[in-house]
Amino acid sequence: MAREKLELPFEITYSEKPSKKSKSMKRLAVIVKPETVDSLISSLKQMGLESTIYDVRRAGKDKERASSGRGTGYFETSYTTRKVVATVVNSDDIEGVVSRMKKALAGEKGVVMISPVDDLVMI
Repeated sequence: MAREKLELPFEITYSEKPSKKSKSMKRLAVIVKPETVDSLISSLKQMGLESTIYDVRRAGKDKERASSGRGTGYFETSYTTRKVVATVVNSDDIEGVVSRMKKALAGEKGVVMISPVDDLVMI
């Protein structure tokens, strides 16, 4: 059975060994409210970027109300639900991608975490 070559559709390629090209990559992870995820993902798709979505819970001063039983009672949770949308981009494209994400959020708040990618290696 022949091994298929896997490639991501946005100028990022995996290598069999560490390479210099992938050292210039950055990982963007955006923490947003669940209702803004669709607009953010469609904005990334328009730029030719794929993304990974994580469900997370945030423990802070904000609280969410949840119904209990058959909807007759409510209680406040000690956390709020958020989504993390992560993608990988070239270092040169960070400003453009972040500004497009900001437009997609349409005034909603979000936090962008930018971290270096040491390498993308196929295992």
